[in-house]
Amino acid sequence: MALLEPNLGAWGRSSQARPKVPVSVVILTYNEELNIGPCLESCLNWCDDVHVLDSGSTDRTVAISQAMGAKVHINPFESFGHQRNWAIDHIPCKHPWHFHLDADERFEPAVVEEMGRELGEDGRRSDFAAYQCPSKMIFMGKWLKWSGGYPAYQVRLFHRDRCRFIDFGHGQREQANGPVGKLTAPYLHLNFSHGLVQWFEKHNGYSNREAEEAVHLRKTRPPLLKGLKSNDPVERRRTLKNLSYFVKGRSVLRFLDMYVRRLGFLDGVTGFHYCAMIATYEYWTELKIAEKEHDWFGETTALAKRMAGTAGGPGGEGVGGANVGGASVGGAGEPPGVAVDPNRPKIDVMIPTLNESDHIEDCIASAKMLGNVFVLDSLSRDETQAKARSAGAVVIEHPFENYSLQKNWGLDNLPFTGDWVFILDADERITPPLRDQIHRKMKNRPKVDGFFINRELLFMGQRVRNGGLYPSWNLRLFKRGRARYEERSVHEHVVCQGETSYMPGAMLHIRRETMSAYVHKHIRYADLESDEWVASKLGTSRTAPVEQLFRHHLRLRQWLRRKAWPAMPWRPFWRFTYMYFVRLGFLDGASGWHLARLMASYEYMISLFYRDKLHRARQQKWSPPTYARKALEDAGVTAPN
Repeated sequence: MALLEPNLGAWGRSSQARPKVPVSVVILTYNEELNIGPCLESCLNWCDDVHVLDSGSTDRTVAISQAMGAKVHINPFESFGHQRNWAIDHIPCKHPWHFHLDADERFEPAVVEEMGRELGEDGRRSDFAAYQCPSKMIFMGKWLKWSGGYPAYQVRLFHRDRCRFIDFGHGQREQANGPVGKLTAPYLHLNFSHGLVQWFEKHNGYSNREAEEAVHLRKTRPPLLKGLKSNDPVERRRTLKNLSYFVKGRSVLRFLDMYVRRLGFLDGVTGFHYCAMIATYEYWTELKIAEKEHDWFGETTALAKRMAGTAGGPGGEGVGGANVGGASVGGAGEPPGVAVDPNRPKIDVMIPTLNESDHIEDCIASAKMLGNVFVLDSLSRDETQAKARSAGAVVIEHPFENYSLQKNWGLDNLPFTGDWVFILDADERITPPLRDQIHRKMKNRPKVDGFFINRELLFMGQRVRNGGLYPSWNLRLFKRGRARYEERSVHEHVVCQGETSYMPGAMLHIRRETMSAYVHKHIRYADLESDEWVASKLGTSRTAPVEQLFRHHLRLRQWLRRKAWPAMPWRPFWRFTYMYFVRLGFLDGASGWHLARLMASYEYMISLFYRDKLHRARQQKWSPPTYARKALEDAGVTAPN
């Protein structure tokens, strides 16, 4: 689309048409193979000194940059301010005037020509230390003139002897030794060029840093009001931002400011989505501020230990065994003092894991109340495997492909010896009452092939009993060889060949990870779920028919979820309304409120990712310019798709 490529105007590809502008360009990169080609192309049509400062990319960014003629420098990333100062100090730029560009940004002729007029051919015409430069934000092929806050200025053009940078928030701010001017012509900012998944991941990280800064300000309470009287509009804006950390409802206020006060509604549907995305980011920041000021982790952990009966920890009560009067007492699957029934069907427990060192010991301790424990690990990088072995589990590695394939591989290849298999996630716990119910059912040798198990959610130190999250039935216990997971990348369900029933009692679902980890996980889930939506639209889905998965009301609910729900407008609104009002989530207090908002955000991300993936599939792909194609081929680098 036209807006996604720089408008080269009369320059074309001819070197004779290039304007002479005494500016060195430094492009900051990290894994930018999708962007670096067109970004460099927008520079090399006019600039005779282009540098790429890379933070250790693991993709083809460096190879593409070198093949296209840029000078590449490597420096590990610490912060934006540090990286920009490193460029000033260590990159031997040809010109004293530097322009720092990100890989998802593009020059247009108007801004290049304005720089030439301001600086002169030798760069000595200007006495400014730096220039603030406006950018045009492009989202789904449209310029966000109103909701994007145009013109939003940042210092990008500066004299190397008159400007430094310091870290500020999730970015940086300038320290100019002299007056700062303004350019009027904008450059393009394609900050969604990697897709919306990457944007949300990036803003999850930004909200972490925002929350840390906010908590510091809330504790130290520096004098902020005097900043409102400053003559510098940038300083006033920064002061207002700092004051907002003391205000509740920042996400709503930010949405109203962008969509109403700044006339974001004039950008149409695209403007609404951008305002809603920024509001989501602000909500994450609010939530993480609250997390840092409360001990939700400790409260949830203590509650889980009380309810799961694991206060003794791994290897403690409910795990060990002894021999009393010739009978095996307190062995695997039995509490101390209870004799093992040799005729009762045996149960093996499979726990799929990836970096679950925080949960795995307590999880195994509860699982051993049922039988032998097998940990199917997806190449964890933390201490998951070591802790699992120490806790008495058999650990087997297998690279992760998707959730259903991983679990089916485990069902096919783990050395089970039991008659039944129980699937347990690392953040779940078998409770003593559930254990007793399972033993009672197994003693009677059930005629069914599988059991649905209820889950009770623990979140923010509270038991969640409303919001449509309790009861939460999942088919987790089934006869070995009689069930498999449907071929679905996320939210997969078990397809059982025979009759199923419902097990009394409940296991615990413990959500005590940081909010950053929670958001990261749900961004991943939304990415995978949107893939399923795309597959369904294209007729390539391999999901099992709903009638094979559930009985009674659960069958209808899942049909609505998979067939009717994706076609319904305003899904985030209805999800929040259903959870918080219809299913009485407000009775769970703060945890009910936040769960409803988080799940509404999750629904919103699924919808956006789905829309974005269909949109990107129709985009025209970038192809390298003729002069770079041979160099790319000689370097063995293919153009990114």
